[in-house]
Amino acid sequence: MKSLLNISLLLIAAIIIQSCDKVDPPYKKDAVVLSGERKVLVEEFTGHKCGNCPRAAKALQDLKALYGDNLIIISIHAGSFATVFPPAAGFYFYDFRNPVSTALYTDFGINTNPAGMVNRQEINGSPILSSTKWAEEINSVLTATDPVPVKMTISNDYDSFTRQLQTSVTTEYYSTLSGSYKLCVFMVEDSIVNWQTDYDVQPNDVPDYVHRDVLRGSMNGTYGDPVTETIEGNIKTMNFSAAIDTAWNDQQFSVVAFLYNESTKEIIQVEEEHVEP
Repeated sequence: MKSLLNISLLLIAAIIIQSCDKVDPPYKKDAVVLSGERKVLVEEFTGHKCGNCPRAAKALQDLKALYGDNLIIISIHAGSFATVFPPAAGFYFYDFRNPVSTALYTDFGINTNPAGMVNRQEINGSPILSSTKWAEEINSVLTATDPVPVKMTISNDYDSFTRQLQTSVTTEYYSTLSGSYKLCVFMVEDSIVNWQTDYDVQPNDVPDYVHRDVLRGSMNGTYGDPVTETIEGNIKTMNFSAAIDTAWNDQQFSVVAFLYNESTKEIIQVEEEHVEP
């Protein structure tokens, strides 16, 4: 535990960002071995015109290298930094936005990029964190000693000819959860190559930037479906379907499902599974 805390402190010391101000990348450390069942979701709000978002994204990918599959990332393009130019402009015409991204940006009151949420946990009354806080909160979630209340598994069945995706999400409860819960099933595309402003390079406008973990939409709406019978020993499977747009790369596609408390919005568990074409 002490060694993990020391790693966290090093990461925090290395990440310096404020409201699209400059941020230094974290020091790289050997991967941390954690229980495979305790996972954390970071929802990163970004935009292709945000010049310091690439540095924040790099810091997040360094954390991903540290924590592996225990850290799941969704990049949400929305807000003023995500607006587009007409195609005739020749750059920043690709639209990463979608109704789910816009709704999350608006509903959670985001007013700048980069910003993020770690399991949507509130810190000092708000779930919105600057990237200076990401490493600390990720470490806090993943090194918690309380028992994991639920395990999630995802099964994807994809027809590359029709581009229809069938997804099953199974939740197995190790303890009884009190309150009301919902399950969200999001679609994510990785490694989209397109324009991005990056203040760390010259020229700042980068035509072949690799956008990671981009939220494409949801299989069951922005805020998901109610989950019932969240009691110890219960195993429940819910099924979903969606079409993968022909403009999206099905070779770089995954499904992210998460269970959250409807009242507090806090995410209890999350899982990700790649789609095999």
